Amino acid sequence: MIRFLASVATPEEALVALAGGADVIDLKEPSDGALGAVSPDVIERTIAAVGGRRPVSAVAGNLPMRPESVRRAIEERLSADFVKIGLFPAGREETEAVIAAARDYSERSLLIAVMFADGAPDLGLVTLLRDAGFSGVMLDTMDKGSGGLLRHMSLAKLHEFVGAARDANLMTGLAGSLEAPDIQRLGVLGPDFLGFRSALTRNARDSEIDEAKVAEIAGLIAGLGRPASPVPSHANAKLSDADLPGAAAPGAGATEGDTIFVRDFVLPLEIGAYAHEYGRRQDVRFSVDATIDPIPSDARTMGDIYSYDVIIDAIRALAESGHTVLVEELASRLAETVLADRRVRRVRVKVEKLDLGPGAVGVEIVRPAPHRESRSRRK
Repeated sequence: MIRFLASVATPEEALVALAGGADVIDLKEPSDGALGAVSPDVIERTIAAVGGRRPVSAVAGNLPMRPESVRRAIEERLSADFVKIGLFPAGREETEAVIAAARDYSERSLLIAVMFADGAPDLGLVTLLRDAGFSGVMLDTMDKGSGGLLRHMSLAKLHEFVGAARDANLMTGLAGSLEAPDIQRLGVLGPDFLGFRSALTRNARDSEIDEAKVAEIAGLIAGLGRPASPVPSHANAKLSDADLPGAAAPGAGATEGDTIFVRDFVLPLEIGAYAHEYGRRQDVRFSVDATIDPIPSDARTMGDIYSYDVIIDAIRALAESGHTVLVEELASRLAETVLADRRVRRVRVKVEKLDLGPGAVGVEIVRPAPHRESRSRRK
């Protein structure tokens, strides 16, 4: 399951987040930049208020990349189950020194490194984090006024980040001014955590969080129902899938289903079998029709629908994946991605090359959902 990390500033907000369904209570001061730290006193009072019902994390602060500063900040936060340490833009030598300085505390708390999508994150640091005893790594944004995570990093790059961390046996988290519509889009990547603050508040990021908004985000994340890697156990940081409501696969309805579509989406791609088609881009047009389970008549939130953004993101990821020889391969890969969501019954994908002389040449395929086929064979 993907877990919901809710950022709070006070013990009172922690109780609101707990009541709304948050899985991790994350302490930070939202009025103080990306990783503003709360005081050790606030940490202790929050831990007491939560009473072991959920893990508590604490950020180390907006620190200079100096080992002594990081050590001191970690020391003051070891009572938390997780300590989040920002890897702010700096030289490679300085960053490596900070990572090494944190090694001494990896047996006393779960250390989570935070990289920044708007700060040229270095994915090559992932193996260093693993070797230094870190338990996980997150992507966030530094400038909270410059847009959310997906404005700074594409789905393809985020997929690369999640994959690199998973290969290093690290937990992964994604945050950065996330909103409700981002949940489906990021959920396909299967991170271990999604982190929120602004989406939980009544007004601005530094205003108080609202239980109804917390509950909305909790419901959307629980509705993803995707598996995540096991969470290491340390102190009170114990999460099991039994703690979280999972989403059952929707049953087949009596009707044909509804259609979500993306049509005539043109992107430049590297594609083709001829030598002259390598090393250059040509326009390719995509049209996708996904037949889904009927949309409920009372649909009101993103959790009630299948988002066309997921299809658009999959197409953009294909555009960033390097040279493809055949349009048939593009169509098949796109169909497979769309059909990964159990609400999709069938997909029609058309892929057209536009630069070869005729108006368009290409392929159109129709694929049923494998889980639907296996169900019908059992009957």
